[in-house]
Amino acid sequence: MEHFSDKVAVVTGAASGIGRALVERCVAEGMRVVLADIEQAALEAAVGELRSAGHSVVGVRTDVSDADSVEALAQRAFDEFGAVHLLCNNAGVFGSRPGPIWQATLNDWRWILGVNVWGVIHGLRSFVPRMLDSGEQGWVVNTASMGGLVPGGSPYGVSKHAVVAISEALYGNLAGSRVGCSVLCPIYVRTQILSAARNRPRDLVDADLALGAPHRLAGRIEAGQPPSEIADAVFDGVRAGQFYIWPGDEVDHIVRTRFNHILERSNPEVRPFG
Repeated sequence: MEHFSDKVAVVTGAASGIGRALVERCVAEGMRVVLADIEQAALEAAVGELRSAGHSVVGVRTDVSDADSVEALAQRAFDEFGAVHLLCNNAGVFGSRPGPIWQATLNDWRWILGVNVWGVIHGLRSFVPRMLDSGEQGWVVNTASMGGLVPGGSPYGVSKHAVVAISEALYGNLAGSRVGCSVLCPIYVRTQILSAARNRPRDLVDADLALGAPHRLAGRIEAGQPPSEIADAVFDGVRAGQFYIWPGDEVDHIVRTRFNHILERSNPEVRPFG
C-alpha cells in the first residue's frame, strides 16, 4: 500500500504512545482517522488537538477486550467515512506481578490476554471482512513486540507471541486479496506502557497487587526510541509491503540468536523481557 492521502485509518490505543504517533503520521499523510482508546479524557484531548489543527478525526471510546465495543467501533468508522483502508490493532498493556510465570494470577492472564490478544482478534473479526468486501486496497498492522520473538518471562511475552502467530496466519489468509498486513515488533519505546494498570478493570485487580511499583525495565523504556520513529517505520514498512517491521538493529541480533538456538536444538538464551 503506497498511497495514503484521503484514505481512512483506525488506530486503537490512539490517545498516547505508539498509537498517538501513528495517528500523527496518518494525518500528516492526509488521512482521515478514527481514534479508539479506553481513556475517555485522553481521547477527547487528542481529538480536540487534532481538530484544532484542521484534521478530520473522530474519537470512539473503545474497550478492545470486548467484542461488542470493537464491533461498535467498526460500525462507527464505516458509517462516518464509508471505508477503512488502514487498521492499526495497537492497543496493548504490560503488567503482572514480578516473579515466575506460575505466580501470575488468573486476573493477570485475563487482563493481559484480553487486551493484547483478544483485542487483535476482535479487530480482525470486525474490520477485515468489511475491508475485503469494499474491494479497496487496505492494510492491517498488528502491534506485537520484541517480546513476541524471544522467550518471555510473563503473560505479556506470551500475549505478544500470540499476536505474531495471529499475524502470520492473517498474512497467509489474505494472500491474493487487496488487503495486506504487517506485524510490528519494536523493542524499548518511550511510552506509558509500564503504567498501563491505570486502566485495569477493577474486577481484574487483585488485592495484593502493588500498582505503580518501580519496574526493572523502567530505565530502558525511558531511554527507548521515541514513538514517532516507530510510526515512521510502520509507514515505511507498509509502503514496502513488508510483513515483519521492527526499527533498529538490536532486534536483528536478538531474533537471529533465538532462531540459531532453535536450529541448533540448544537451550534458549533467557532474556529478562516481558
